Amino acid sequence: MSRFRLSASHYTASAMVTALAVVAGGATAAWWAVRVAAPRQAIAPAVEPTLTQPDASAAFALFGSVGQAASGPPEQRLSSVRVTGVIVHPNRGSALIAVNGAAARAFAVGDTVSPGLTLREVNADGAVFERFGERIEVPAPRRGSADTLNRPPAPR
Repeated sequence: MSRFRLSASHYTASAMVTALAVVAGGATAAWWAVRVAAPRQAIAPAVEPTLTQPDASAAFALFGSVGQAASGPPEQRLSSVRVTGVIVHPNRGSALIAVNGAAARAFAVGDTVSPGLTLREVNADGAVFERFGERIEVPAPRRGSADTLNRPPAPR
């Protein structure tokens, strides 16, 4: 029975290195199996972008009939665009514009805000857009007075 007994002297350095190499190889294979089986990230965002609708009056005129044109205040005609601020400059103005509820971004005059919608002009009162040949002015929010900075806080 003593011939089946293993002692510490039978384990050599090469056997230990082989055992460590087998364990490392198994761990590497398991890591790659987890990486390959993991779900992939989406290439495109899950939310579909909403585009502004073209002017219906142009389509009605194209087919020779008179339809109800998109009229009303600019907020209704460009419901997905909101002007949050303007920077007026004689050579190149810009406007802070929020599209589809996203964070506001700066657009210079001549930039395309969304497909079919271009910023044409910036003035002290707001921004002027061009959508399929129609000029639409959207007002900027009212500016507060500079006196607000010098006024003491309201009593409670």
